[in-house]
Amino acid sequence: MSATATRAVSMPAAAGDRRSRTTGGSHRFRTTGTRGRVLVPLAVAAAVLAVVAGAVWALTAPPPRPAAGPGELALPGGLVRIEQVVSAARPMHAMPGMGIDQDPVADGERRISIDVTLYAIDTMPYEIDAFVLHIDDVGALTPHRAVLPGNELPAGSQLTGTVIFDVPEDATSGRLSYGGKGATDVPLPREAEQFAPAGPRQGPAHH
Repeated sequence: MSATATRAVSMPAAAGDRRSRTTGGSHRFRTTGTRGRVLVPLAVAAAVLAVVAGAVWALTAPPPRPAAGPGELALPGGLVRIEQVVSAARPMHAMPGMGIDQDPVADGERRISIDVTLYAIDTMPYEIDAFVLHIDDVGALTPHRAVLPGNELPAGSQLTGTVIFDVPEDATSGRLSYGGKGATDVPLPREAEQFAPAGPRQGPAHH
């Protein structure tokens, strides 16, 4: 009898131990589940921040330079196409006995007019002094003047104008660049001659 009573008393204690272990395991499971639920929103937030950061960079980064073909120069947000190059004839008022030339050409030089069209793919700022004509054995020449008003084109627009250089009389070719990046060959025709690049005159292709 005493042995049976002892077993009867000890059995509830064992059941209590099992409930205690079960309760502890359940608590540990709930804790792990809570951590999982916390980590998922954090991962989503990190992904959203990465997307936002990429969008901000895209808005603040300078516009890419499009691919330029022959007779073209790439600018941030667009490009310039050379339409024709003309060696300007000496004006009549510069002839002897015809008065004083208010814009004379130095001895040993002649004046070249380069007609260009600016095509804006995105908003495109531009500066006249950024055009440079490179001539072998002479160096880099900046424009004498230009007929190219303004300093920025809105996206999708275009502007045609003229950039004028004074070059050595015997110069026959040069390379036109913009902003020190890229260059395109420019034949320098003799007086009263002109050069126009081959190919259709149309807006640039979007790349």
